[in-house]
Amino acid sequence: MGPARKRRLLKAFGSVAGLKAAPFEDLAAVPGIGERLARLILERIA
Repeated sequence: MGPARKRRLLKAFGSVAGLKAAPFEDLAAVPGIGERLARLILERIA
């Protein structure tokens, strides 16, 4: 994942803890993330 997507995620959720607590649907709704990448992110941070 590149720096632009990382910035979008941090902007949307505020922190890694916020990202971990986010529901799949919210994560997938972030521009540039989508369902496939949201699943991968959640698998890796779990």
